[in-house]
Amino acid sequence: MFTRIQRSLFVILLCICAMDASAQRPDRGGMGRPAIAKIYGRVLDATTRKAAEFASVSLLAAQKDSVINGALTQPNGDFLMERLPFGSYRLRISSLGYTAFEEVVNITPEHVEQDLGNLVLQPNQLLLKDAEVVAERSQTQLQVDRRVYNVEKDLAVRGGTGVDVMKNIPGLSVDADNNVQLRNNSPQIMIDGRPSALSLEQIPADEIERVEVITNPSVVFDASSSGGIINVVLKKSTRPGYNGQLQASAGTNGRVGANGNLNVKDGRWSWVLSGNGNFADNSTNTRTSRDLFNEGSQVSAFRQDGLSGSDRRNYGGRLGVDLKVSVRSTLSVSGNVRGRGYLSDDALTYTERNGFGTLIGSGGQLNTGESMGNDASAQLGFKHKTPKEGREWNTDFTYNRSRRENRSTFLTSAMNGDGAAMLGGSRTQRSNGSTDGDQFTWQFDMSDPRNEKNKLEYGLRNNTRLEYSSLDVSVGTDTSEARSDPTLSNDYRITDIVNAAYVNWIRKLSEHWGMQAGLRAEQTWFEAELPGKSQRFSYRYPNGTDDLFKALFPAVYFSRKWEGTRELQFNASRKISRPNFFQVMPFIMFSDTRNIRIGNPALAPEFISLAEVNHLLPFKKNPRSNWLSSLFVRQTDDVITGFSSPLPEDSSILVNTWVNGDNSWTYGWENTIKFELTKTAQLTVGGTVQYVEIGAGALRNNGWVVNGKLNLNVKLPKDWSFQINGEYEGKRPQPQGYAIPNGGIDLSIGKDFGKHWGTQVLVNDVFFTRLWGTVLDTPRLYQETERRREMRFVRLQITWKFGEQDTSLFRRKSQRKDPGATGGEEGF
Repeated sequence: MFTRIQRSLFVILLCICAMDASAQRPDRGGMGRPAIAKIYGRVLDATTRKAAEFASVSLLAAQKDSVINGALTQPNGDFLMERLPFGSYRLRISSLGYTAFEEVVNITPEHVEQDLGNLVLQPNQLLLKDAEVVAERSQTQLQVDRRVYNVEKDLAVRGGTGVDVMKNIPGLSVDADNNVQLRNNSPQIMIDGRPSALSLEQIPADEIERVEVITNPSVVFDASSSGGIINVVLKKSTRPGYNGQLQASAGTNGRVGANGNLNVKDGRWSWVLSGNGNFADNSTNTRTSRDLFNEGSQVSAFRQDGLSGSDRRNYGGRLGVDLKVSVRSTLSVSGNVRGRGYLSDDALTYTERNGFGTLIGSGGQLNTGESMGNDASAQLGFKHKTPKEGREWNTDFTYNRSRRENRSTFLTSAMNGDGAAMLGGSRTQRSNGSTDGDQFTWQFDMSDPRNEKNKLEYGLRNNTRLEYSSLDVSVGTDTSEARSDPTLSNDYRITDIVNAAYVNWIRKLSEHWGMQAGLRAEQTWFEAELPGKSQRFSYRYPNGTDDLFKALFPAVYFSRKWEGTRELQFNASRKISRPNFFQVMPFIMFSDTRNIRIGNPALAPEFISLAEVNHLLPFKKNPRSNWLSSLFVRQTDDVITGFSSPLPEDSSILVNTWVNGDNSWTYGWENTIKFELTKTAQLTVGGTVQYVEIGAGALRNNGWVVNGKLNLNVKLPKDWSFQINGEYEGKRPQPQGYAIPNGGIDLSIGKDFGKHWGTQVLVNDVFFTRLWGTVLDTPRLYQETERRREMRFVRLQITWKFGEQDTSLFRRKSQRKDPGATGGEEGF
């Protein structure tokens, strides 16, 4: 089925390209008129009298905007159009930063070849001013539905990964497992606007151009984006010529890395090629303290300390090609190939005492693991702009492929209170698993302005995910041979299909007020099968007409704009958060000697209502400084939350699962203030204060969460610069306890040696204060856990930049005679 779908999509794209290409062929006028004429000329900047390179030159019908032919000017400003039919036309020339030029061209049998001479473009000062303003505020820019953060000038992330980028973005937090959170929720991570199998750790920070944070996505995006969207936009060539850089880094804790990229834009073609590899060795400490109670009296105390080590390597590359099929159409092809390998070892020692403090047992555990994976993604896209201003459509097909292999061993030794080895206390558990995943995503989007005040956006989307996983677990003790444990072992196949359609209406209400209102409909089919156990679990949503309303997701936005950059926005939407497969499958998906993770088949989706008020306010005395303030509220029905309890048969083992709580409320105030202290110093301060109310059955918890970030960037004389990054994350409520507060400071220093060479030094976690942990506090259980994501380290990076922005790599060996010679050289 999927093969036929892919073939059909490919044939459709080829037909579109063929139709568009045929539209560019010379018209014989429908009356047998020969297409033999030729026109040429040279386009110049009116101020500098230099060539206006890569300007768009279009030959249009006299009475309408039908495109007869088109071309781009060469680096010297020349253009040429051949095989043109006789008739009267309009010649239109446009380029970014210039006022459009237009004149009438008559092609007759008496003038088969015409030299139009030097055509002059006038710079548009208003457009140039607007472009300068955008460049200044791109670090913290508020748009209709997103905030944009520029990565290029962040010293601290050079030589790092996408995870390091997220650490420095106001409003985002990263936990000990490199999971990103936005306002205490998990956002959807996208690469160039599409889903990806890649993790942020696999993406070099130096390949990222910008990060777009969308706190309340419109109906154009998935309804499952209840936690917001983080769109990672990778670098791509936008200027004619070529440019690139090579980087090498080394640091403490065995950190080494290398990265390189090349961008080329020549005429209709744009290319991007990159490759990277990095390795890191990390050792951290862990601590667990667990007390059990019965009717208020303590019955046992478990204490465990550990030393964890990990070796992590990531490598890969990407290739992307854009072809300007015509003046209005672009065909894009891109591919990513990434690999990773992780080794881990945990040495744990523990003691266990009864309620009177008497030692009743002790022991140790050695856990070793190896995880290897390969990820590949490919995307084919086509974008077309019509002659009508703003009317355009695009379609793309994305394929993601992933392969994971995991091996782990848990060696446990146990002794009684007297220090003697316990019979059967020596236990060995070995796991071997693999996962293969395929994800197919097709999307079509249309933007259709109806008039000056109204525009419609509509589209379709299909996302299909297929996954096959196998896990074999064997358990043996000093009194029994190792045997496969059918309770812990499983094989499963996952099919997850989501179909969606949306329509979005954008209207200009007045000179200052605007509105967006849209509706998205989504249908879900999920099925999990365990072939070896002849078991199957599935659900459809909606299933019939009773749940139809729950498949509809509206959104509305209002905005008020003033002169300059001041803007006020109101928005509200409805979202869904579907449980993951491991949350609903009623089988043990993970286990060690002290923990079991099992799914809950009765788990229902969450439904979330979101609302925001955003205000971007520039400071009058310092227009380059601004204040972005947001009030937000989030209400969740049937909230999905983790739930832990001791195993009834063995209270030393903790069972972890998921349940639906009654509801959850979150509301808060988020602020980001950017100060231009001087021409060479910029301070960005961000913080969020939010109230969280969460419930899980009879257990409910609530409280305030406070977090903040600070970024100080200073440019010094002689091309020196330094940067300070700091963050604080306060105590965060959880259904059965809370997460402990943590924070830290990073220091970066950079030096540029001319235009091509540069070096940076980063000291991560200067005061060694970043520590993650949780506290579970229930009538039967009190547990504290602590661990670090990484140890303090120092990293040095050296960068070499190269490129030429005013030249072509692919000049023909024999170029045509300069057609502009007869029109005067104007100094060329």
